[in-house]
Amino acid sequence: MTRATTVTLAVVAVLALAGCAGNGRSDANTDAHEHGRVYVLSGAGGMMGECGSIRDGLKQGGVRRPIEIFHWSHGGVLEDQTGVEANRKKARELARRIEAFQAVSPGSPVHVIGVSAGTGLVVWALEDLEPGTTVTAAILLSSSLDTHYNLGPALAKTRDGIYSFTSVADTVLSLGVTWAGTVDRNGGLAGGLVGFSPPGDASEETRRLYKEKLHEIGWWPGDTVYGHVGDHLGATRPGYVKAKVAPIVLGEELPTPPEDAQPFEAVRTVEPEGEAPEADAPASGTAEAEATPSKERKAVKEQAEKARRDIEGGGQSSRDVPAPGAAGDPADGARFHDWRVGAGGGTPGAPVDEAAFFARPERLP
Repeated sequence: MTRATTVTLAVVAVLALAGCAGNGRSDANTDAHEHGRVYVLSGAGGMMGECGSIRDGLKQGGVRRPIEIFHWSHGGVLEDQTGVEANRKKARELARRIEAFQAVSPGSPVHVIGVSAGTGLVVWALEDLEPGTTVTAAILLSSSLDTHYNLGPALAKTRDGIYSFTSVADTVLSLGVTWAGTVDRNGGLAGGLVGFSPPGDASEETRRLYKEKLHEIGWWPGDTVYGHVGDHLGATRPGYVKAKVAPIVLGEELPTPPEDAQPFEAVRTVEPEGEAPEADAPASGTAEAEATPSKERKAVKEQAEKARRDIEGGGQSSRDVPAPGAAGDPADGARFHDWRVGAGGGTPGAPVDEAAFFARPERLP
């Protein structure tokens, strides 16, 4: 072997090692297999930045294992919401991916997180796992699966169960999905809106699985302190993911609202976990503190009032909601659309302009 050949082979070997290390470390530690894996699936369209937001929240919450974003979108929101056959095909790919990981890392924890239409693929992937293969838990955020979809087979493929995050204030699920149809095409209300119930013909075993393994976490106004104001993607906000989703992945107990708390008062007094008060803020309970609330408390109060009007007043008019990206917009304009329609007036509590809504199906979830 010539000297030139030897040098060339050495260089190739070094580059190969470097390439392997780089390919395995996009969100991964060197002992990635020992820490397990988290798979994250976007909602329909995959264009709202929700996966990155979830990843950031998990990291902030102390999740150190690799987080893999599983891309499944076919390019269009309505296409993703209605393309059952294509979606089930992608779900099978996810199932095979989970099995391949568990083959090289048996016993490692595996969590699968889906948003909106992506929750359909999460459930179908669990259903498609080989017999004897299970994941640690699945997490459904704002699911657009039908409320009576049979979760029994998927629940049976989990060790800790399925955690479903719901919100009755989610206008995307209440309006958009009700019109376009659930991702499983059953045509009922979305489980992410009103929760999941066993189908009428469910077996005793299925009902047992629901009782023991389905954990539903409903939105309440106190979650405003974590950035979740009841909207469709509120559960994907980093602060909320850190507080409510990361503990599930870490196997910790979830924080719960205080039993004696007044919901709309709680958001004015509870500080987000892990955030210290301002150094120069007046002592709590003093007259000075009441007179000079921090900017954070003002923002929380404004968000709480918006949530209260949405629930108690039957909804907001578009006049009350700033356009995405505008000053005072509680949502990030780069990630969220203004799903309320009928722009240009109206009074609080007025019905939405259905004609305008139905004329723009591309804005559906």
